[in-house]
Amino acid sequence: MNGKQRMVEQSKQWLCDALIKLMETEDFQDISITEIAQTAELSRKTFYHSFKNKEAVINYLCDQLFEQYFEQIIQQRPQASEIMLSTTFGIFLSFGWQKRTLIQLLIRQGLFDHMNEVWQRKAIPRYNQFTAPWHVNGSPTQVNYVMAFSLGGFTNILRVWLGQDNPEPPEKIKDLMLSAVRQLADSLNSNQ
Repeated sequence: MNGKQRMVEQSKQWLCDALIKLMETEDFQDISITEIAQTAELSRKTFYHSFKNKEAVINYLCDQLFEQYFEQIIQQRPQASEIMLSTTFGIFLSFGWQKRTLIQLLIRQGLFDHMNEVWQRKAIPRYNQFTAPWHVNGSPTQVNYVMAFSLGGFTNILRVWLGQDNPEPPEKIKDLMLSAVRQLADSLNSNQ
């Protein structure tokens, strides 16, 4: 990355940080481009060189969250199904816990569904980069449905869990979810 590219990325980050700061005290819908630029100590022109609108800033933020999470998830090595699911839940919940202030802000601002949409869009092309025993080998349409089911479940855990005033520790949620998955698997196996 050359100096100009670094400056563009730095400006984007400053604008993103400014929007987060403003959302702590104002509704997203009420925040203007001018406020974001002024808070970032940049010009409106710089804002529009970096982003089309403030929704694009949220896209950038959600993209960053996904990339940070995905970097962690692809580091795990393939394991037996339950162990890998436990590890995956652990990574996901620990990541959510580390980013809880930002995720709670997105929930309060009514932007969590936006994050979910961005994550779904970004996860599908990366499906095969993360090898998991529960992945299906299917058509792109089938993969899309499976990702909507699994990622939707994961992100909705975040919504319910971190939407509370005093969320439980990640380990407690992980144990609860593993117990629910075991019960589901047992109920499916008992019908055979």
